Amino acid sequence: MADKRSFPVCCYCGACAAFIDFKKYKEEEVVFDKGCGGMVSKGFCFSFCPRSFAVCRLCEGECPRMDVCDFSPLPSRHEERVLGYYKEMICARAADGRTREVGQDGSAVTAMLCEALRSGFIDAAVVAVRTEDWKAEPFIATTPEEVLRGGGSKYTACPSVLGVWEAIDRGYENIAMVGTGCNIEAVRRLQALHDPALELDRVKVLIGLFCTEAFWHRDLVVFLAERGIDIKEVERFYVSKGRFIVVTKDRELSIPTEELESCVRATCKICEDFTAQLADVSAGSSGSPEGYTSLIIRTRAGEELVSVSKKAIETKKLDDAGIKKIERLAFNKKMRNYGRILDQMGICSACLTNPYSFTLQTGD
Repeated sequence: MADKRSFPVCCYCGACAAFIDFKKYKEEEVVFDKGCGGMVSKGFCFSFCPRSFAVCRLCEGECPRMDVCDFSPLPSRHEERVLGYYKEMICARAADGRTREVGQDGSAVTAMLCEALRSGFIDAAVVAVRTEDWKAEPFIATTPEEVLRGGGSKYTACPSVLGVWEAIDRGYENIAMVGTGCNIEAVRRLQALHDPALELDRVKVLIGLFCTEAFWHRDLVVFLAERGIDIKEVERFYVSKGRFIVVTKDRELSIPTEELESCVRATCKICEDFTAQLADVSAGSSGSPEGYTSLIIRTRAGEELVSVSKKAIETKKLDDAGIKKIERLAFNKKMRNYGRILDQMGICSACLTNPYSFTLQTGD
């Protein structure tokens, strides 16, 4: 019988399950055969896994040393070293009030995807939808009505790259994906292989979500049950002022976020990317007034998405205080988790590469 092992810091992005058929997901993490059928020794999955610096521990030294590229332009300013390269930062919300009610924080991402589909800029959008018990699953939306199904935050990991592969397999030519930083990084790494067989040139735009951490679904279910809440009865989750808010039909429970530490996925503790630095456009509520979404426009594709969405969103300048807040949150995540990244690298016996480029600024 084959030796089955789980990947302890798997971020559940969906890349290996989508592009390597011998890997499978069980209980929100990848499980694979010892030796990985020789694929890891050839460096394929090592080259695109967002947590590849931890893979060698599991493959018993079979992986070659492979340096991880930074796919964004070289940062030249201090704030770019914290937030990643970007062209512009704005705040936005859906122009249509009904759309704002469906989504979260102004529903700017939802509105942009709806307009991008209407205009033909994209023909499919991979978004995260939830099951009855709040498991996050990738869904391919091809109409504005279907995009609305993905509105709102899920707070558990979603294997969004599986949705990208399905969209490619179904023949869509201009695909958008919405995901957290690890989802975005997995797609960028796959694109960097320049393998025409993967057909990743069909991915037209990547929208990254600000992310501090994600929860294990199984642990969140237990956590809520201990407080008398069946997760199937939850209508909405959101975070406000350091508290995790759970809304049901009959009650609203406010929980200090630190109490949910036991539910946080291990992989999130070795992640330093708060703003999805490799996305075309990054989005999140931090830094913007209530009811608006902060948008970090990073690439030409990101500029084009915002441009074709002009009729669907209302925008205004993101002020200096808002930008500083995003920088602070991003820097804090780097500082909090960077030591854990180094610890995890110390476990790896086969490669000594630094998986992330992080420059600590000293002095003025």
